[in-house]
Amino acid sequence: MYWLIKELSPNLFFIIFMVFLYQYWFEQKDWTSVIKNWVTFFTCAITIILCMSFPVHVGQNFIYDLRNVPLILGSLYGNTYVAIGLASVTLIARYFSSGILGFYISVIVVGIGLLLVYLIRGKFHSLKSNHRLLTATIIVTFLVLVVSILSETLTANSNHASLNISDWLAYIIANIMATFIAGKIVESVRTNDLVRKRLLRNEKLEIVSHLASSISHEVRNPLTASRGFLQLLSEEDIPKKCEKYITIAIDEMDRAEGVIRDYLTFAKPAFEHAEIFQVEDELVRAINVIKPLANMNNITMESTLLPSEIKGERARLQQCFMNLMKNAIEAMPNGGKLLIESKVEKGYVTISISDTGVGMTKEQVSRLGEPYFSTKGMKGTGLGMMVVYRIVESFDGVIEVESEIGQGTTFTLKIPSISKQTTAV
Repeated sequence: MYWLIKELSPNLFFIIFMVFLYQYWFEQKDWTSVIKNWVTFFTCAITIILCMSFPVHVGQNFIYDLRNVPLILGSLYGNTYVAIGLASVTLIARYFSSGILGFYISVIVVGIGLLLVYLIRGKFHSLKSNHRLLTATIIVTFLVLVVSILSETLTANSNHASLNISDWLAYIIANIMATFIAGKIVESVRTNDLVRKRLLRNEKLEIVSHLASSISHEVRNPLTASRGFLQLLSEEDIPKKCEKYITIAIDEMDRAEGVIRDYLTFAKPAFEHAEIFQVEDELVRAINVIKPLANMNNITMESTLLPSEIKGERARLQQCFMNLMKNAIEAMPNGGKLLIESKVEKGYVTISISDTGVGMTKEQVSRLGEPYFSTKGMKGTGLGMMVVYRIVESFDGVIEVESEIGQGTTFTLKIPSISKQTTAV
């Protein structure tokens, strides 16, 4: 038993080496999801081939290796194309490396593995780290059990000698160990990358916050004075052409005032006048304000609002709603539908704002809320989404974003309700 685990150590080395190599590249490059999937495929495919090139021969007809570990890990953490590609590599390599009986067993095992991956793919990435690791280990363990049963069943009906239970047990333990070690490293890579991105984002937010608090008041005062003098000038008897210019100047100052107000909101997220209020009331107010803009853009608005209470500053939450609804309308230049829903579940008030607009890529979604990042190109400053994230954080809430190119985007805000806050106290 122990000698078999020892003989499989080169396979384990290949798996761990490729995981560390992937980690090195992962930390050096800010890859897109497409490139990450390609790298996942190539590293796992190379690992599968290496494992199958250095197997352990047990008896006259049995060959052990750890190819199922990179196959399942790559299929779970990659996309569907990665899973299909790795399955194809496994079967092709198996076809040229052994007899027809072993190939048939591999076809059954790989097919079962792909089916299991397909069934849990939708929930896998939403699981906690330990649960993802446990899921991968269970799948690999199940597959090697299938290999053991099929091998023993088929050899029992032939002249080939079967193996003793200690050899199969060693094979199963080796796969479990390899899956756990490799999966733990993969989860560490993902966690470290997430922490690194959060640190970079927090550093940027801190810089912007200091800049906002230091310059906003200094810029706001002369703007207010200039706007006042322009209003006085507009009341004088002046040519109509000059009145037009004054109106444009006042409008631009109001727009600058809005930008400064966003900066001030971002720089001072703490509540000044916290109170208990109905979320649906603020949603109705925001909907009534934004509805004329939606009508102008041929957008239908639908809402399903259930009673819910939270504690905080209602003006800030309304500003948050306005920013999200305005962004949703701008994401539907050819018209569409804007859906607003609110409800209470599991101690949280959940507000969903969905559009049928152009959508966003995963990279764009991951950068939402970063300073100066905007999906509108030169037309946007990114301040609106920065303020949205800052306001929701001040309510001790979280934002979840689901988006697909050409299908639309859904922003889901989860804010502790009054009952949740009371329970916590």
